Amino acid sequence: LVSNVAGSVTSAAANLTVNPAPVAPTISAGPTNLTITAGNPATFSVTATGTAPMSYQWKFNGSDITGATGTSYTIANAQAGNAGGYSVLVSNVAGAVTSAAASLTVNPAPVAPSITGQPANQSVVAGGAASFSVTVTGTAPLSYQWRFNGANIPGATSASYGLTNCQTNQAGTYSVLVSNSVGTATSNGATLTVTPAAVAPSITTSPTNLTVTAGSAATFNVGASGTAPLTYQWKFNGGDITGATGASYTIANAQAGNAGSYSVVVSNSVGTATSAAASLTVNAAVAPSITSQPANRS
Repeated sequence: LVSNVAGSVTSAAANLTVNPAPVAPTISAGPTNLTITAGNPATFSVTATGTAPMSYQWKFNGSDITGATGTSYTIANAQAGNAGGYSVLVSNVAGAVTSAAASLTVNPAPVAPSITGQPANQSVVAGGAASFSVTVTGTAPLSYQWRFNGANIPGATSASYGLTNCQTNQAGTYSVLVSNSVGTATSNGATLTVTPAAVAPSITTSPTNLTVTAGSAATFNVGASGTAPLTYQWKFNGGDITGATGASYTIANAQAGNAGSYSVVVSNSVGTATSAAASLTVNAAVAPSITSQPANRS
C-alpha cells in the first residue's frame, strides 16, 4: 500500500514460494557381492534417497565405467577380467555419496571331461594281477564308471580299476565312462588277455618192457600231457642218452650191451615228470642146428 497527501494505491499481490532445502543423497541399499560362473550376467544395483534429480556413476576398481549411469549396472557376459570391486557415486545439487564397493567373483565355466591318457591293453597269466587307469581333464568333481564288454562293473568308480586274481572268463574289453556336471567322455577299450596258467608235465603212457633178438630194432614210446612246449630226455640205466630227445627212442640194431633200463624225463617251463623205467631184454641170435636127422626108410 503506497500513500501520500493526495491518496493511496495498493499494488497487485506477488506470491512467495518457499521450496524445501535440497537434501544431499544417502545410500539406503548399496550393491551386494556377487559370485557367478563365467558367461553368465552380473547385475549390481543401488537405492538412494535425496533431492531429485540424482545422477549415478558406476565405478570398477575405483575408475569410472563409461555409460554406466543408471541405478543399476549389468555385465551381460561376465568373464574373469570382470572380477573386482564395483561401487557407485550418487550426486545431486546438494552433494554426493559413494557406495561401499561390492566384489564380483567370476568362477571359471565348468569344462566337460576330456580323456588325456587312455587305459592300456594288458596280458597276464591266469592268477596274475591286471590294472587299468585313465587320466582326465575337466571341472571337478569327476565321476568314473568302469565297464567290462560294455556293461557296468559294480563298485568300479575310481580313476583306476584293478583285478588281483585274473581268470580266463575275465578276458575282454575294459573301458571307463567319465562324467561331470556338463558332460561325459568314454575311453577307448583296453583288451585284457588271460593266458591259462602253465601245467607241469604228466606221464600218461609210460614206455613198456621189450624183449628183442640181437640185431633187431627196439622202440620205446612215452605219452605226456602238460603245457607246450614239452622237452624229452631219454635215459639208459639213469644216464642221459645223447640226442634222445623225442617222444620215442629207437635202437636200430639192439645188442646185448643195450639191455637194461630205459626211462624218459619230460619237462616244460613249470616242472618235470619222469616215466617209470622199462627194461630191454636182448636175446642172442642162434643159427639153426639140426638135432635130429631124418632116418632112411625102406
